[in-house]
Amino acid sequence: MEPLSLVRPKALLPFGDNTVLGRLAGQLAELHPQKIAINASRCPELLAEALRRVFPDREPTLCFEERPLGASATLARNAHLMSNGTWMIVNTDMVMDEFDASGLLEAHRSAGADWTVLVGRMPNSGDYAPLSLDENGGFGTGGSIPLHYWGISVIEPKVSSVSARIQCCGGLFSELTREILEQGGKTSSFMGSGDWLDMGDIGMLRSNILRGESYIHPGACLAAGVRLEGRNYIGRGCILAGGTSVTDSVMLQGSSLESGELIESLVPWFCTRR
Repeated sequence: MEPLSLVRPKALLPFGDNTVLGRLAGQLAELHPQKIAINASRCPELLAEALRRVFPDREPTLCFEERPLGASATLARNAHLMSNGTWMIVNTDMVMDEFDASGLLEAHRSAGADWTVLVGRMPNSGDYAPLSLDENGGFGTGGSIPLHYWGISVIEPKVSSVSARIQCCGGLFSELTREILEQGGKTSSFMGSGDWLDMGDIGMLRSNILRGESYIHPGACLAAGVRLEGRNYIGRGCILAGGTSVTDSVMLQGSSLESGELIESLVPWFCTRR
C-alpha cells in the first residue's frame, strides 16, 4: 500500500465519513468487549485513538511490532494476553457491508469450537487461496468446500498457547491448524453475508471507496467552476482550484489539484497535482 501507508496505517484509510478501522470497530460495538488490544507496526497511538472513539470506556492495550510478524506469529507473541477468555481476532484492512458479530460468537459457542472463522464467497478480484471446509464446517482437515476467509476469527486460549509453544510463523491455516486438530481441538466456520472489500491494494482501494457513492468532506475547499463527474471522494482539507475537473477519482486528506483534470486517479495525502 506504499506510499499511502508511509503516512498512516492501512487501518486508517478512509471509507466514506469514517475509516476502515472505525467502521469495523462500530460493527463490533454490539459485543461490548471487556478487553481490547490493537496490534500495530506503526502509529499505534493513532490506532488506539480511533478505538477510543468507539469504546470510550475501554482503554486498548497496544501491541507494537517494529515490523509486521504475520497473524500466527502475532498470536504466539501475545499468548500471555490471550491466556483466558474468548477473543475475536480482526484484520483491519478490509470492509464488510454486513457483519453479524453476535451470530459469529454464538455459533462459536454452540459448536464448542476452539477456533471459528468467518467465511464467505470468493471475491471477484484479487488472488486469494480458498479455505477448504469439510461437510461439518470445520477447516484444516482436507475439506473440499472452497470459501474465502473474511479476516475475522473467534479463538479460545488453546489457539494462542499452541502458537506460542510451536513458535508458529507460517500461514495462519497451515501448521497451527494441524497442531490444534492433532491435540483434539475443534474448528468451525460461520457464513457471512453481503460484500467483503479488500483495502490492501491501491487499485482496489480506489474502486472500493467509490462503491459508497461520492463523498465530499465538509472541510474540503472547491473553487467555483470545478467540474465533478462520475463518483469521487474528496477528503478533509483538499483543495480544488477553479476550472479543474475530477472524474472517478479519490483525493485523500490535504491533497490538492491546481489545474487540469484527474481521471480514475488516487492522489495521496498532502500531495499536489499541477
